[in-house]
Amino acid sequence: MTDLATNFAHWLKAHPAFGADLATFAPLAGGQSSTLFRFTCASDANAYIIRMEPRGRQIFFAPDVVREYRIAEGLAKADLPTAPLHAVETDESILGAPFMVMGEVAGRAPLGRPSMHTSGLLTELNEAECARLSGNAIDVLAQFHSADWRSTHPFLANDNSGLDHHLDHLARWYDWTVQGRSFPSIDAALAHLQSARAGLADVPDVLLWGDARPGNILFAADQSVAAVLDLEAALIGPRGLDLGYWIMMDRFHSDAIGEARRPGWPSDAETLARYAAAAGIDVPDLDYFIVMGAFFMATTMIRAADLGVASGKFAADTRFGCDNTATQIIAQQLGLAIPPLSPDFIAHRGLAPGTKGLAG
Repeated sequence: MTDLATNFAHWLKAHPAFGADLATFAPLAGGQSSTLFRFTCASDANAYIIRMEPRGRQIFFAPDVVREYRIAEGLAKADLPTAPLHAVETDESILGAPFMVMGEVAGRAPLGRPSMHTSGLLTELNEAECARLSGNAIDVLAQFHSADWRSTHPFLANDNSGLDHHLDHLARWYDWTVQGRSFPSIDAALAHLQSARAGLADVPDVLLWGDARPGNILFAADQSVAAVLDLEAALIGPRGLDLGYWIMMDRFHSDAIGEARRPGWPSDAETLARYAAAAGIDVPDLDYFIVMGAFFMATTMIRAADLGVASGKFAADTRFGCDNTATQIIAQQLGLAIPPLSPDFIAHRGLAPGTKGLAG
């Protein structure tokens, strides 16, 4: 048994939510922003997932697993499909960082490279199943936004909430990420977001997912939503933030790399119509929030590039963080010269060599 497993076994035995002997303990693939482990207890047939608070190699500069746990607790109160919650632990001596423990949920997410439309879950579905899955996903996004967050997440009311705070947070995160370097298209995106803020429609704040995309949803075999995942970026603000990000990520997997959507998967217009029907409201300023979503993704790409350089995956002069699908979407939205795709990005995503994306 490894040191981590031994430490965790002692914790598990002593914790009132379990009081059980550890049976199995192993790393779990799939976590992009944090490390995951899967374990079982000797006393029951259930499996559990540990989600670690990222340390050192994190994408975001202020991870907070306790906040994420509280977000998930509130979603359960709002009857949103979430993984069962069992414990959150702040003692770093056990696994090296704070962590939360959830029950394992049966389901699959439409992950895949180069695109969810060319590999993974969606490719195994027929047209009707694909349409049902996408419709259920959009409906759950509308349900997320309809939560009475002042009741289910009252702590967010004092969490410096709202779009202006979020813009400030994005700027501080970006500054922490770039460390004084210049990334022209991403710099331009941040300048646009800040200058265009005053012209946005005045709309009510809702509970936002913050990372709303199909890859963060587990779907059951009947295409219903089994659980929503990755809640660390949840916040309060205008619903366009989530919907713009959803649209941007759909383009990321389709139009932006020249891939056709799976039969049954909705176009942008169909997605917006389904959301409007589910939420009972149209969402203004989507172009603004598409840029915001692309800025968010592009910033994660810079951080991923730096981590790749540190690990030896990329050379020090890699263009991964500058020239990728997110920066191409930014350039297209803002009318800028569209950068080529970095060979490192092409290889990382599993795209065909020489893929031009939107630059083509």
